[in-house]
Amino acid sequence: MKAGYVIPKGEKIAYGIGDLAINIAFGSINFYMLWFIVNIGGIAPALAGIIFLVARVWDAFFDYVVGRMSDNTRHPLGKSRPYIIFGAIPLGLTFIVIWYVPPFEDMGRFIYYLIAYLLYNTALAIVAIPYGSLMAQMTQNYDERTELSTYRVGLSFVGTLIAAAGIAFMTDIVFKAYSKPEAFEFVGIIFGVVIAILLIFTGFVSKERVKGQRANYEGFFATIVSFLKLKEFRNTYGLFLFNNVGVGVIMALFIFFLGDVLKVEGDATIFMAIPLVAAIVFAPFWNYMSNRYGKRLAYIIGAVFLSLVMLLVLILPAGNLLFTTIVCILAGIGISACQIIPMSIIPDIIDIDEHQNGIRREGALNGILQLMQKVATGLSIAGVGFIIEVSGYIKADEMVSAVEEVIQPNSATTAIRLLLAILPAACFTVSIIFAWRLDITKDRFNNIITDLEERRKSEMK
Repeated sequence: MKAGYVIPKGEKIAYGIGDLAINIAFGSINFYMLWFIVNIGGIAPALAGIIFLVARVWDAFFDYVVGRMSDNTRHPLGKSRPYIIFGAIPLGLTFIVIWYVPPFEDMGRFIYYLIAYLLYNTALAIVAIPYGSLMAQMTQNYDERTELSTYRVGLSFVGTLIAAAGIAFMTDIVFKAYSKPEAFEFVGIIFGVVIAILLIFTGFVSKERVKGQRANYEGFFATIVSFLKLKEFRNTYGLFLFNNVGVGVIMALFIFFLGDVLKVEGDATIFMAIPLVAAIVFAPFWNYMSNRYGKRLAYIIGAVFLSLVMLLVLILPAGNLLFTTIVCILAGIGISACQIIPMSIIPDIIDIDEHQNGIRREGALNGILQLMQKVATGLSIAGVGFIIEVSGYIKADEMVSAVEEVIQPNSATTAIRLLLAILPAACFTVSIIFAWRLDITKDRFNNIITDLEERRKSEMK
């Protein structure tokens, strides 16, 4: 074990497995749910966007509530671990419910999916917000957090890979078609059970080592204002927000792009997997870049690279499998940086907040980050759904048996191509501006940690 490191490698892997589970759920929803409720559920794209918007706005505010609850939790297992362990089964069950196709008419299905998605987001918040806080509670070592983030994001990519490629594989191999409702119901049950088991494992194996005083908060808006006074928080939030909106748009549109624009339904499993495999392979590279050149510069390099790659979507021809493969690999390399590095920065902001404001509030900070980010992503996906519908996208009016035979109008395929290329590239470009303004060097961070440790020692005397 490296000098100054306190977390065994097995525990780091167990911690990362938690994000593997979360991203099986997260990836399934982000890659497939919009397509699923439009093309199998028969919901109009604009109404599907409303489901995302309403559920994510609710989720955003509930995230903050869960964050405050976890910050003030006193349990033998710690502040975060009880939520992960006891929230695992409800999350698995609500995930299963989402992929059921109810025997209702249009409005009945709309209400069903809205309620199901609200319940799922509530269960996800109970698990994901404490999980997001857990890294800061496991260690205060600057490099070790980057390594933890590498394990976390590397395994999160595995989870996303299982979701993206696994759903395509199972529906193709077992049921021979994407369009059968029972195919998604089957996958929902399998994944729901796996998600619950993996999260329970993470909750029991991970350990909370960093202790902070009880967080006595001001009101909701006063707490937000106190965070916004920290320039490090403002810049991290801007980076985190635009980065996540960009990645979210890619995930929501990718299956539409593959099937409706590139016409590669038969190879969907392969092309869903390629960028995620590339992201996993390059995770150690971005860990090295972050340690060697600093988190800020490493992120900027990765975000510039990914922005340029996304613009290639504008010229990617349908049917050219070699060009498509190359673009998918390059996108995966960029996505790897844009997922690993922001995750490693957030715990540093928690320590800076404690140093400046005198209280440790991991849950509240993660909750507020998620609140603002989910409102923004909800609006962006709702906007994407609206634009797709206005462009003339043909949805499934019935439980059709051959969705792949539907030929979309040029206006719809052009809208999908433009949205996928330009919107993420613009978001990553804006995130670079915030990253450039972020000043969290390793030396400065270590001085803050030393000062916090001295304060705690003096308080114990």
